[in-house]
Amino acid sequence: MHRDEYKSCLAAESGEYVPYDVNGQYGQLFSIIEERYKDNTESRSLTLQKQISRYAPIHLEPELTTLSEGDKEALGYILKASMVIDEIFYEQVWNSNAMLRDWLKAHADSSSLDSLKWAYYSINKSPWSCLDENKAFLSTADSAVKLLTDATKPISGWKGLEYRAAFPLDKPRGANFYPADMNKMEFDLWKSGLTDKEQKDATGFFTVIKRPDALLTTSVAQSDGSNQTNTSDDLFIVPYSKEYKASLEKAAELLLKASDCSDCPSLKNLLRTKANAFLSNDYYESDIAWMELDSNIDVTIGPYETYEDGLFSYKSSNEGALNTRHKFEVVF
Repeated sequence: MHRDEYKSCLAAESGEYVPYDVNGQYGQLFSIIEERYKDNTESRSLTLQKQISRYAPIHLEPELTTLSEGDKEALGYILKASMVIDEIFYEQVWNSNAMLRDWLKAHADSSSLDSLKWAYYSINKSPWSCLDENKAFLSTADSAVKLLTDATKPISGWKGLEYRAAFPLDKPRGANFYPADMNKMEFDLWKSGLTDKEQKDATGFFTVIKRPDALLTTSVAQSDGSNQTNTSDDLFIVPYSKEYKASLEKAAELLLKASDCSDCPSLKNLLRTKANAFLSNDYYESDIAWMELDSNIDVTIGPYETYEDGLFSYKSSNEGALNTRHKFEVVF
């Protein structure tokens, strides 16, 4: 229930709600909250405007004249696959990142401040500012509102309790690759009890580390039990191919379609091997194909950089980048 609706119920002296005098001290709480938010709005808007002004928007018009018809058709599928991979990145940064993104986007037109929040979030792809040593530029008051429908006893007209999903002031060092409450000491102690093969998987680029309770709420736990490495009662190793199974299968399907369309042998090979890697979690063949790429379309898609893993720099973040090449002549 929104505070304005609750306030109106108090004003009507509804017996189903707390029968406090809305004009008394209890009722003043709403006014205090509203005034504090209004006082803070102008200063926050100015701060966000300054932060955004550090970036210069640039529009690049792609040059497609050097592409064959087959490669142009392939490009469309690769773009769609890159958008799927981008969704994985949001998930890897922080476990509630995608939900916050959707909330900010949906409310971007509510006010000038909301528009600024969405604009700066779109640049950083998280509530933490990259140019300010990952200092949070949003607060829990800005985060997504969830509806808890089973809160308290049933009341006539009750829709549920709205609350905001809190996020940490400091950007999680382990992003969403490890349990939020895990530190280096726990990881190293756990790893020391693993076999050589398990240690390699635990520190590998393409796995996440989870606790058993987290597995119960994911699609990983809904399989036949062969999708994760059960190394102890404390932590689990889950390959990307299982953790992001639905997204990677969709991206792989799109890349295979792109491979069928392209008439460039090295590009066809890259797209095919990358699609296979998404499903098998083995990226060696696709990495070789990427280095041997000789095409007017330069494709970088999948897990590469490890910057988001602030704990160990083990885990690769997913990304998608496309460039088109064109020849030009220099006349002396």
